[in-house]
Formats: sequence, C-alpha cells, structure tokens
Amino acid sequence: MVAHLVRLKLTLLRNIFRRSRAQAIGAILGIVYFGALVVLAAIAVATLRSTLPDARLYVPLGGALLVLAWGLLPLLTFGTDPTLDPARFATFAIPYRQLAAGLVLAGLLGLPAIACAIVVAGTLVTWSVSVLATVVALVSAAAGLLTCVTLSRWVSALASTAMSSRRGRDVTAILGLVLVVGLGPGLALAGSTVERFESVMPTVGTVAGWTPVGWIWAAPADVAVGQVGTGLLRLVLGLGVLAGLGLLWQRAVRRQVEDPNVVGGAGESKGHHGLGLLGRFPDTETGAIAAQIATYWQRDPRYQVGLLMAPITPLFLLVPSLAAGTDWTVLLMGPLIAFLIGWSEHNAVAFESTAFWMHVAAGTRGRADRIARLVPSLVLAVVLVPVYSVVGAWIGGRFDLLPAIVGVSVALAGVGYGLSCVMSVVMPYPVPKPGESPFTTPPGGQGARLLAQTISSLGTAVLASPVILLALLTWWERDWALWPTALSGILLGGGVFALGVRVGGRIYDRRAPEVLAGLVRD
Repeated sequence: MVAHLVRLKLTLLRNIFRRSRAQAIGAILGIVYFGALVVLAAIAVATLRSTLPDARLYVPLGGALLVLAWGLLPLLTFGTDPTLDPARFATFAIPYRQLAAGLVLAGLLGLPAIACAIVVAGTLVTWSVSVLATVVALVSAAAGLLTCVTLSRWVSALASTAMSSRRGRDVTAILGLVLVVGLGPGLALAGSTVERFESVMPTVGTVAGWTPVGWIWAAPADVAVGQVGTGLLRLVLGLGVLAGLGLLWQRAVRRQVEDPNVVGGAGESKGHHGLGLLGRFPDTETGAIAAQIATYWQRDPRYQVGLLMAPITPLFLLVPSLAAGTDWTVLLMGPLIAFLIGWSEHNAVAFESTAFWMHVAAGTRGRADRIARLVPSLVLAVVLVPVYSVVGAWIGGRFDLLPAIVGVSVALAGVGYGLSCVMSVVMPYPVPKPGESPFTTPPGGQGARLLAQTISSLGTAVLASPVILLALLTWWERDWALWPTALSGILLGGGVFALGVRVGGRIYDRRAPEVLAGLVRD
C-alpha cells in the first residue's frame, strides 16, 4: 500500500508536465530557476566545513527554523493541495498505520521536500570530518527531513479538522488577524535590530541547538568537534521528537479515516456533559452569571478576539523602544493594558443579544449582574497588568518608577470598569450576533457606537487624570510624588469602580426591560 501511495504521488508530479504547453514550460522554468537557488544554498552549507565553529551555530539554527517553517507552511497554504488528504482514503479500508507511513513517504517526493533534501545534503559535507560524524550526519539529515514532513502533515490534518467547523474557521481568522497585526511591528523590529542580532548570534545558535526542533541538527556538530556523548544524546532526543510526531500523525490519520465526519462538518456539534463552568463557580446569583460570561469567553469567537488582542497590543510599544531607543514608551505597557481591559467592558450587555432575557425574567439584581460580568475580565487584569508593569519598568530600566506605574494602571483599570458598568446599560450599541463572524459590522448604530466609545475612553482618561498628573511629576523627578501616585491610583480606581457598580446596578434595576427591548430590536 505504501508503494501505491508513492506511485500516486509520482503520477501527480508527472501530471505537472502534461498540462498545456505554456504551463509545462512555466513549470520547467520555475523548477530550473528555484533548483539553481537550492543548489547554491546547498553549496553554501557545504562550505561551512572550513569553519566548524560557525557551522555549529548556523546549521542547528537554520535546521530549527526549517522545521518551524514546515510547521507553519500548512497554515499559510491550507487547502491548496488536498490530493493526499487522509480523509480521501476513508472508503478504501487501508490500515491507518500503513496510510500514515505512505503519506509521509509520498510527501518526501514533493518539490518542497526535494528542495530541502538537496540543501540538507550539504550538511553531509559540512560534518564529514570523521567517519562517525559522517554517519551521525547522515542519520541526522534523514531524521530531520522526516521530522519536517511529518510535522507538516500533522499540522495540515489539525488544520483540516479545525476548518471543518464554524468555530474553527473563526478562530483561524482571529489568529490570522493577530499575525497580520503583528507583521508590521515585527518587520520594523527586524530591520532595526540586525546589528544587535549579530552580537547575540552565538547565544541564539546555542539555544536553538538545545530546543526540540534543533536537537537533531546539532547532533553531528557535537560529534564533529569531539563531543561524542553530547552528540549522541541530542541524536536520541531528536529521534524521540520524530517518534512523537509520528504517533501524533498516526492518531490524526486514524481519526480522519475511522470517523470522516471530523473533517466533513457533521461532527461540528458536540455534546457537553455536566454543568461545565457552572459547576465550578459558587451557586449564587453572581457565580452563575460569572460562569455564563466565562463560558462565552471560552467558546464565543466574538469574545476571543478581545481576549487575544488585549495582551498583544501593549507589545507595539516595544517598537519605538527597540527601533529608536525611546525607552520611556515601554513604561506605558502596564497602563495601556489596564486601560484596554477596563474600557473593553463598556458594551458587555450587547454581546449577550436576546439571551439577556433570562436575566430579566429571573429578576437578577443589578449589583450582582454588574460585578459578575467583570469577573473573567478582572482575572485577566490581575494577571496581565502586574506582568506588563514589571516588564515595562525592567525594559525601560526604571524600576524606581514601578509604584507610579502600578498606581496609574490601577486607576485606569478601576475607572474603566466603573464607567463600563454604567455605559453598558445606558448606551449599548449593535455588535455581531452570536454565531456571526466577529469581523462583521452590524448595519446601523454607527453614531451610537462612536459616541459610546468616545465617552467611555475620554471619560476614563479625564477621571484618572489626577493620578496621571502625579505620575508625570514623578517622571519629572519630583520624588515626593512617587508613593502618592501609587496610593491615589489605588484609592481612585477602587472608588470609581465601587461607585460604577452601585450606579450601574441601580440603572440596571430600572432599565433592564428597556435594554432587552433595544437588544431585540437591534
């Protein structure tokens, strides 16, 4: 059966040249051009034989990046080559172990794998300083190439399963958004840190050789310089990684072959047993609502967009710090994440849509509702705000300002939560409905959306301005303002939070039916 799959792959490759004449000529020209580049890359790797210290750094690092690239490739090109998808063989009653092995071997005959094999062959020359090093290099090259292909097939199978459901497609879209958003800062940092990277290259190469994706590539390097024990240890570890990936790939194939519904959409609806998060929260009014919101965070892509973007946004402040040397910007990481988390709750009720009727029908108290809706967000804030505050002070080299940073952060978070408790029941505006993509824009309500977001953001800044002014005095070397900033931030943030819960709760008790009517109408 493995031989049949290999022949099938060869037939598919041969069919590239059996299309129209123009396509065949284009394919040949492309293969010749990229083939030349691949050969040049293999020669460059082989020439590292004359400088073994450099080879010990560059080869493991390059190999680790190669494995990671093979793992990311299916996510970027998913769906472009489904010819050897395991689900297509579900009706042929092929033993899943044979099918898994055959698909990996067939993957080795693809053009990307052949190109990688040529480049990896250059390492045989690099490490040919002794018989033992050459043997280890041969095993390492074969295992490394198999690791790349097996990882690619496994990730492709996972992507196939994920993309079969609506939730999987939404999560994939969210991750794609995160990658796109982070692309610009990543390129800016890469362009500005080339010289710094050269200075830390020895450390990076060494660390890469001790990672699971670098073990197999670093093994012949150790043997080549006489560290046989270390080399054999890394070889065994690298083979263990390959064996683990093989088992994961077999499980993925077995699942797709024995239950094709996992990639056909029929398995999209799953039964959930027990009470889920409802069984883990206190059996009180506040606990029930908090568990409901936490469940939304766990399952609803609309909530997950904010959950993913909030921790990433402060990282943009690293760009001016690393690119232009403006270290003060990183000091704002803690206050920024605090502001975003608090402000993001200003339209919380609207996300529940018509399900809000349960709260109205049950007669939930406004105070309990206001507090419970913030519980998952508060947990996130308790974790992220201190972390980003400390990291910002550390990167900026201003640990002496940490109390002021914490004070401003607590003030912004507390004020944001307090305003949100009021705004979400006073000015809710349309959002994507449950089950819709989080990236859709509901028709109408643009004016209300803009007004509510402006009031909540500017209101947070204005109410927190006394603490912000004290923090600026601390920055201008008024040392007496340091601890007053921290204390006033905690008092102001806590006071506005408590007041917002109280006022928002009263408004909720009075306007809950009107809020529900507005959600139904929208």
